[in-house]
Amino acid sequence: MPSGYAYAKAIRTVKTCVGSEFCRFGTQNSIQMGIAMEKKFEGLNTPAKVKMAVSACPRNCAESGIKDLGVIGIDGGWEIYIGGNGGVKLRAADLLCKVKSSEEVLEITGAYLQYYRETAKYGERTSEWVERIGLETIRQVLLDQENRRQFNERVELALSRRKDPWKEAIEDQTVRAIYEELPVLAVAE
Repeated sequence: MPSGYAYAKAIRTVKTCVGSEFCRFGTQNSIQMGIAMEKKFEGLNTPAKVKMAVSACPRNCAESGIKDLGVIGIDGGWEIYIGGNGGVKLRAADLLCKVKSSEEVLEITGAYLQYYRETAKYGERTSEWVERIGLETIRQVLLDQENRRQFNERVELALSRRKDPWKEAIEDQTVRAIYEELPVLAVAE
């Protein structure tokens, strides 16, 4: 089972609400969208941690409106929000665009993540990046079809080269031997 990258400057696990399958208010299948996003972008290194969420309706139960990238289901499609931040430096995300299909959500998400990877400073969260670059600039860049295609090609290349370090440690006998030789600390009762 992958570790989920809870400790790295990378994509974190995608938070979802229960979605249209289990909630009477849900307009979209947020669980399926969250799974698709997580499987596609899992392990992608970024300048700072990136949190994503998918809510099935504007009630926003997954807190999509304060994530680095949030997706909110609406009648007939999805809204994509960017640059949100929770915690001490609270910042509401900005509406990037509305799309009709799940494929468009993944395409725009890939382009957004790659544009961020290429232009953000090390350690700069998307909330700070959006304020520095400007929402309108990001919109112009990402809503251009050719730019989106190029960003997605580059993010696909990066994703094709990712490796799971824990899987490598389990499968490589030399690396595994190092961990097996470490002393086990007794737990005090």
